[in-house]
Amino acid sequence: MSSSCRRPEHMAPPEVFYNEQEAKKYSQNSRMIEIQTQMSERAVELLSLPEDQPCYLLDVGCGSGLSGDYLSEAGHYWVGVDISTAMLGE
Repeated sequence: MSSSCRRPEHMAPPEVFYNEQEAKKYSQNSRMIEIQTQMSERAVELLSLPEDQPCYLLDVGCGSGLSGDYLSEAGHYWVGVDISTAMLGE
């Protein structure tokens, strides 16, 4: 696989690509927020979660928690993990 097709985290430590500045840009980008919300809605739909009770969910690669915001609003509980401490700090 050429280096131009590789994921950033395979080319250097996560701090290089997922620093505080990048985390802030990601978390405040209205388009990114919209995309994450749509993906979260679809994920919940695909999981066929019961509508009458909250569920406990794990968000692997949660970033700044944009998907978690949707999950909380939908009445669910969630725990997120991410490789970037800067993203977790957002």
